[in-house]
This record gives sequence, C-alpha cells and structure tokens, in this order.
Amino acid sequence: MDKNFHDLIIINKDNDSPIYQQIVDSIMEGIMQGRLKENDQLPSVNFILREYGIARQTLIKALRLLQEKGIVKAVHGKGYFITNASTAVGYRVFVLFDTFASYKEVLYSAIKDRFGESAELDIYFHHYNDDLFQKLVSTALGNYTHYLILPYTFSGINDALKVLPKKKVYLFDIEPDNLTLQYQGVFQDFYKDVLSALVTVKKDIQKYDSILLVNRYNISMVPKGILNAFNDFIATNQINGSIIDSLKGRQVAKGQGYIVFDDEDLVYLIEECNKLNLSIGHDVGIISYNDTPLKKVVADGISVISTDFIKLGEDIVDMIIKREKVRKYNPSKIIRRGSF
Repeated sequence: MDKNFHDLIIINKDNDSPIYQQIVDSIMEGIMQGRLKENDQLPSVNFILREYGIARQTLIKALRLLQEKGIVKAVHGKGYFITNASTAVGYRVFVLFDTFASYKEVLYSAIKDRFGESAELDIYFHHYNDDLFQKLVSTALGNYTHYLILPYTFSGINDALKVLPKKKVYLFDIEPDNLTLQYQGVFQDFYKDVLSALVTVKKDIQKYDSILLVNRYNISMVPKGILNAFNDFIATNQINGSIIDSLKGRQVAKGQGYIVFDDEDLVYLIEECNKLNLSIGHDVGIISYNDTPLKKVVADGISVISTDFIKLGEDIVDMIIKREKVRKYNPSKIIRRGSF
C-alpha cells in the first residue's frame, strides 16, 4: 500500500493546525472517502517518516490519538491497521452557537434533521465570552470531523479560529467584520435585507407618528448592519424615528411603531397594549426580529423580519456533505402579519 499512500496524507507546514492533527484528519478523511477500509494496513512508520520528513514523536502522537478514538490498532511485529472504519464514516460535528433562543432551536433541528443518522452533533454556547469561545474551540480541536461555528466580532477571533483546520470550519449566520481569512459558510447580509424590508413596509411605517428600534437583546447582540440600515432608512425617507436602548419607563402610546429583538420587549408591548386597550397593528405597530412558531399565532400574528433558519441549516449541512468550499447568502425578508 505504500506506493498509493503518498497522496492520502496532506501536510501543510504553513498551516496553524499541528502536524499530528493534520495526519489524524487525513486518515479520517481517507476513511470517509472510502480510500481506507477496515483491516487495511497503514504504511510503516519508517515509510511515513521518510516520505514526509516529520519527527517520529509527531507521527506516534497522531497514531496514539487514532488508537484512542478506536480507529487504528497496533499489531506487534506487523504495524498499524484500520480497526473500525465505521467509527469515522459518519460525521462528528462540533456546533458552537452564541446563545440559546427559540429560533436557534429551529436552526439546530434543521442541521440535525439534514444530517439524519450520519452524524453525531455536540452543541456548545459561547455567550459572547471571549475566553470561553477560545477555550471551547481549542478543546474541540481533533475531536471532530467538522466545526460549525456561529462567531462574533472580538479581537481574538482570528487567533481562536486559526487553530482549527480551515477546510473543516464552516461559519454561519454572522461573519465578523474583523476576520483576516475568508471561511466557507452561509451568511446573512443584515444591512441589505433590513433596508429592503423597511422599504417594503415604508407606507405602513408612515402611518405612525414615530418608529422606534429597541436595541436590546438579552441573549444576543444586534448586528451593526441592522442598526445602520435603520438609521439610513429613516434619514433617507425623513421618517421620525430613533434607536433606544430600553423600553423601561417608556409609556406606550397610540401612533407609535416598534422594532424589537428581545422577546421580553415583545411581551411587554403586547401586555401594555392590552392594558391600555390599544389595538396592535392599528394604534401601535410591532415588528419583531427572527421568526418563531409562536409569533405566527400570538396577537393575531407578529410581523417579523427573519431569515429562513431551516434553509440556513440545510444549506450548511449540504455544503459539508457535498464538500463544497463556497460562501452562500441566506436572505431575510419581512413577513407581514397582524401586528404591523
């Protein structure tokens, strides 16, 4: 097998991923592609050392890691063999979300359903904690075939991601504006889509005396693209509007329109309208961000600006299965219901 092995292991010494990890990843990839099967013998240690010019301890570390995973076994006097190809045939996927929310559950379910029985998923949350993000990513290295990450902008994002094999990293939903490398993935264009949504309902917005965007999101961060789109829209169209940080202490009144992100703010507005006998969608307008099944039925339906999270999840899984190294755009749109 030695003569066919030279193109199976891919080592890039300029890659930030350790060489032993590149060896592990190459063996795993070979199994997933069907090039290595159960009971196949790996080339001798001496052949690999000679072929790739790597240190013996580096190769031994890679082989031990494969043994610990139950993929390779050592047979005394003969060498190393693939012992359980089924262990690596499926996908083992590291999924890193920012926080938990109802729409994230929809997204995760779409990812899980698209993989079906072919993948084992481990889900983690970074909660916009820089140290936690870096720790979760570094700990995940070498334990998964692919890494699905919902990132955010912080000073250490590039160092955090570069420890992972780039071709196995798929970013989704948000693309930090300070990334120095381009990663494959599925992204939203927050500025473009929010501006388009607001233009679509411009006449409805003009029915209200003012439109307020509540820049508060307990479980996440409002992307800058959304805030910029809102500011440009009200300026260009001479709309009486502003961005506020909280609804606390604010009197809800007839003639006001709201764009909210946090579900607590949505509930507050609905309760206040009910207490003041204000008609939602007529006296007070409400647009919520990110759709959930509940928003379809609450208060005769809540109008939303939202991407299709099911499609986002399916697209990113399809990219992995088809081994596509591309960047896709997942659009958002306004869904008009009774609240606006």
